[in-house]
Amino acid sequence: MQKIARFLSALRTILLGASVLLGLWQDYRIQKAIRETATPLPRRLPRPAPRVSIILPVRNEQENIDSCLASLLAQDYPDFEVIVVDDGSTDATPVRLAAWQQRDPRLRVQRIEELPAGWAGKAHALHSGATLASGEWLLFTDADTRHAPQTLRRMVAHAIAHRLDLLSMFTEMQIIGLAARLLTPMTGLLLTVLITPGEIRSAARPRQAFAFGQYILVRREAYEATGGFSAPEVRASFTEDMGIAQVFKRQGWREDIVGGCGLVKNVQWTTWRSAWRGLRKGAYGKLAPYPLLSLVGGSFLVYYGLAPLLTLRAALRPGHLRQERLSALLALLALCLQVDSKRRFGQAFGLPARWALLAPFASTAFGFLLLDTMRLAISGQGADWKGRRAPRLTRTNMLPLL
Repeated sequence: MQKIARFLSALRTILLGASVLLGLWQDYRIQKAIRETATPLPRRLPRPAPRVSIILPVRNEQENIDSCLASLLAQDYPDFEVIVVDDGSTDATPVRLAAWQQRDPRLRVQRIEELPAGWAGKAHALHSGATLASGEWLLFTDADTRHAPQTLRRMVAHAIAHRLDLLSMFTEMQIIGLAARLLTPMTGLLLTVLITPGEIRSAARPRQAFAFGQYILVRREAYEATGGFSAPEVRASFTEDMGIAQVFKRQGWREDIVGGCGLVKNVQWTTWRSAWRGLRKGAYGKLAPYPLLSLVGGSFLVYYGLAPLLTLRAALRPGHLRQERLSALLALLALCLQVDSKRRFGQAFGLPARWALLAPFASTAFGFLLLDTMRLAISGQGADWKGRRAPRLTRTNMLPLL
């Protein structure tokens, strides 16, 4: 029994040490990502400015469509069209789109009644919009976004000045509710461990690619050359934004991602249910063929969140601190690093610093989300979004994780 106890104590110390190292690495990567995130500056457009086709997929967006279209049609860019692809909406969205179409000739609406086999709904809607576009540049955006009037002008000018083929944006997220405050920053925290804006820009890192679906501006020539959202590795995915970025980068097209503070705002999820399902959909889109990775990653995040708290609680019992001092010190360091990482990243979302104190619970919740993703993959149930289930994903019809 003593040997087992010593083994378990040593294992706990090793795992706590790994948590400290992960916290240090995470803190370093977050600071690096913040340094590398630039906001596009005002620049002169060429004359004449290239035509831009804004493509907006919608499905049951009656609460968002009016505000989104009002902001898109108010862009101060000189030459653009808006193509809305109504992906089988059953609420008041079609009625509102018809009213907008009568008011502004720059708006076109295309309705999709049936989803072809082998496609995810959004990827199909985006590609359908691209086939109708007349612009030299294509902007793919979401209905839950609100665009400042100067946004398109700045983004196109930035893309042209830097000779880019794909330009995406970290939008200014409006985080409402406990679920969003816990879970949304965690996606960014985990992302920065893998990739930073500087690595996305670097042509020397062809596997380091990323884009946010809320704002993806692409050169039409590059879109058609790569297949865009119709590429076999992208069309079936619920993470079509990451997919198209990976396809572009691996084929040698130039990418960048910039900060969108003051340019585009979006509100995604305001309840536990919507946040959980939305983030789980994204996790499923990348991890469905890798259930073991979901198991290991989810389990470690649960441990990463809870172990420091439980270790400190046990060490602070009367008469235990002296013999548990190393574990207690490692646990305290891991806890402080978690809080500091969430504080730094939360600032980018405008969250008060006090929310960083919930960092251990955020890691734990996200760990359970990955375990739930594993459950969907192993059971064959699959993820669903807006009434549609994801096509079956395998390693042969999707891009590698990195």
